Amino acid sequence: MLDSTADDRLDQRLFSSLDSFFNDVQLSDMHITLSNWDNITKDLVGSHQAGTLSSQTSSQAIGISQCMQVLCDMFVNLEMKTEGHANELLQDLAALPLEEERIHTPSPSPSPSLATRSPSPSSSQL
Repeated sequence: MLDSTADDRLDQRLFSSLDSFFNDVQLSDMHITLSNWDNITKDLVGSHQAGTLSSQTSSQAIGISQCMQVLCDMFVNLEMKTEGHANELLQDLAALPLEEERIHTPSPSPSPSLATRSPSPSSSQL
C-alpha cells in the first residue's frame, strides 16, 4: 500500500532541493545540496524497496535529478566560457599599455624657453 503522506514529504523535499541547489550555487558551496540529495536518494530507494513509492514521485525525482544535471552542465560550461573571455581580456589589457605608450609619447620639440629667447646683444653686434 502506498503511503501518500511519505510521498508528499518526498515531493516537498524534492522541490525544496531545487531551492537549495540555487542557493548553494549562489554561495559556490554545494555541500548542503549534496547532503540533502543523498538523504532524498536513500529515502527514495527505501520507499521503492518497501513498495510505498508512487510512480508520480519516482518520475518527479528523475525529472528533478535530470534538471539539476542540465543546470550543473550549463553552469560548468558558462564558467569555462567566462574564464576564456576573462583570459582574452587580460591578454588585451596586458598589450594595451605598450600601445598606449607609443600613441601618447610626445615627439621631441624645442624647449619653449630656447625658442622664445631674444638674441643676446653680443651676438647681434657681430
